[in-house]
Formats: sequence, structure tokens, C-alpha cells
Amino acid sequence: MAGKRSYLDTPGYPAFLAVVALWAAASSGSPLCVRVLAGITAALAAGHLAVTLVGRRRDRRTASGGG
Repeated sequence: MAGKRSYLDTPGYPAFLAVVALWAAASSGSPLCVRVLAGITAALAAGHLAVTLVGRRRDRRTASGGG
């Protein structure tokens, strides 16, 4: 029996993290250092999301035999 999957294991979490970090980076009320770190976090989260989605697509393609 498969266990319940955590939300943190889904592609939705890095997407949510990227949006929140991008929002913080664009906020003019935040200090410069917070905006820079939020921008870096947004970029890393977006990169992680892209790698996750490409890996899932590759796994699906391999499983279907369309290599």
C-alpha cells in the first residue's frame, strides 16, 4: 500500500516558494538585502521546479516506451 504523499514532494511546493520569494523580492517595503536574497531564492526555486518537471516528463516518456 502506497503511503500518503507529502505536499513538499510535489512540484506545487517549489512553484509556491518561487512565487512567494518573487513577491518578496519585488516588494519595495523590504530592505535591499532581503530583496536580493528573495530574488536568489526565487531563482533557485524556479530552477528546482524546472528540473523536477523535466525529470517527471523523462520518467513518463521512459515508462511509456517512447524513448
